[in-house]
Amino acid sequence: MKTVLTTTVFTLNPGEVTTLSVHAAQRLHVEEARGTDVWLTREKDSEDYWLRCGGSLLLRSGDEVVLSVDPRALHPVRLALIAEVRRPALALADVPHLVYRSLRRLVRGTEWTPNQDRVTAS
Repeated sequence: MKTVLTTTVFTLNPGEVTTLSVHAAQRLHVEEARGTDVWLTREKDSEDYWLRCGGSLLLRSGDEVVLSVDPRALHPVRLALIAEVRRPALALADVPHLVYRSLRRLVRGTEWTPNQDRVTAS
């Protein structure tokens, strides 16, 4: 399996509160905070979490999360949601299928149709 990471970056301004509905497991990472803590709480969890710059927390599928930044903060906070997508590694058995698909795409762009060649004499 090959792991591919997809990242969504967003910013929260001082005093801003937002909610996230997590549909697949992801990691919330604080990319830039300039000394400001990010407050996080999730539904059905009695804990509150305080994340600093460089900190991260694994969010489970189905989590409802509330995020907030201290209204006294001087700068916005940049956060990233990082999701892992696992793809099967390319196997030798996949090569003929990939070649076939590539040729079909090439042929589709031309007017040539397989098995319908016309020979004309001039």
